[in-house]
Amino acid sequence: MKPVGIFYFSGTGNTKLVAGMIREEFIKNGYEVDLIRIEDVLKGSCKFDPGRYGLIGIGCQVTGYSVPNIMHKFLRKVPEAENSRVFIFRTAGGVGPVNYNASNPVRRKLTRKGYEVFHERMFSIGSNWINKFDTSVVRQLYLATQKKVAAMCGEVINGQKRVLKTGLGLKLGIGLAAPVFSVLFRFMGKDLKVSEACTHCGLCVDNCPAGNIYEKKHDVRFKLSCNCCLRCVYSCPQKALSFKRLTFIPVTGGYDINKILNQACEKTSGESAANRVPPFFNEYVSNGKM
Repeated sequence: MKPVGIFYFSGTGNTKLVAGMIREEFIKNGYEVDLIRIEDVLKGSCKFDPGRYGLIGIGCQVTGYSVPNIMHKFLRKVPEAENSRVFIFRTAGGVGPVNYNASNPVRRKLTRKGYEVFHERMFSIGSNWINKFDTSVVRQLYLATQKKVAAMCGEVINGQKRVLKTGLGLKLGIGLAAPVFSVLFRFMGKDLKVSEACTHCGLCVDNCPAGNIYEKKHDVRFKLSCNCCLRCVYSCPQKALSFKRLTFIPVTGGYDINKILNQACEKTSGESAANRVPPFFNEYVSNGKM
């Protein structure tokens, strides 16, 4: 039995967490699993070898109704194959038809290269953009995601086909909007500023998956290949990175999914609580097929 290869991109940890769940589920079913970051493939420290795997999983977050720009770069590097079987998994702050088309560019490009993309699923644990979910909500989403991951892996092992679809109108609208967002996100780094709290530790430079951050003459600078994954903003130990104009994008207080899952539940009430419970929450938790 050939191993399973799971290739993923994660900005602030949600997709990494789900990729880890998928790995553990396949191991429970007797599979050997390689868990590889897409950025490491692009850097050349790991190899994408379709011939090695019986199943290939590719995962990332939904960004601007599509996939992050780094995924397009990865897909260009993926070698041609002959009927290698692929399943796609995505994470998002919202699960619903508006985000279902996000894997279309991945599916199309892989199909043209000879891969059989037969299964896809979307998961949600927390929102690291604009609206931060309550801790209790995150924990329930996490538990629901564990069950959905187990169901997905069983379906993938059994060869069950699953494709998420939207109506024609929404499909056309998102198809027009997604390329625009993809271009705009490249410029997002130019809206970042670095405060005097910066110690020039180099963490943002080293950890940027797109290589979009560099230091010159003791100044932290930004290129035009940003994914807007917010890894640099949330992981800076001095909280020295922030947006100049797009201040609404990062969630209040920062975002660390592992810390959120381990901390005490927040208590909110009234309108604040309502705003921090996503509209898809009840169906996501109760509907195993969603």
